[in-house]
Amino acid sequence: MTLEGEATSAPAGTTIVYANQKSGGPRVFGALAMLLGGIGVIMALLDIASAGETIELWGADETSYSWWFYVSPLLAAASGGLFAYAGFLLWNYKKKGVWMGFGAVGINVLDGILGSVLIGMITDEVGEAAGVEGLGGIMAGAGLVFTAIGAVCCGLIVALPLLMNGNDLDDE
Repeated sequence: MTLEGEATSAPAGTTIVYANQKSGGPRVFGALAMLLGGIGVIMALLDIASAGETIELWGADETSYSWWFYVSPLLAAASGGLFAYAGFLLWNYKKKGVWMGFGAVGINVLDGILGSVLIGMITDEVGEAAGVEGLGGIMAGAGLVFTAIGAVCCGLIVALPLLMNGNDLDDE
């Protein structure tokens, strides 16, 4: 092994301290969170614009749960916006970005659980009118599984910078 460079001389009794470079991990995960959060906000706004068509498609205009097709996109927009902001904070090496990201994941999980249950109930009501029974439970179960998978993936995006390079994040 060879060392290259110039020798430095320090006066006696002087301590030389080398500062470590900050890891690029928080920036990578921050960029990913900003991208996914931005896409989430755009998709939520499109869902709000097409909520009336979605109600007709599901046949939910005959149920008392049609309000959910307007509330769910609002929760999704809040979650996506908070996730993008968390990514911005991570990009700037702020530890608060991790906690904001967990808050966004929590809003998304709440939206997913409520949505799965309500879509299951709507499917049961509409299915009973059409002579099909038991489909609501399958829809609710599938929604809960996808909600859990999304929560784990998004939770890892915000948690990994803290776990891998927690010392690089500022407490401000």
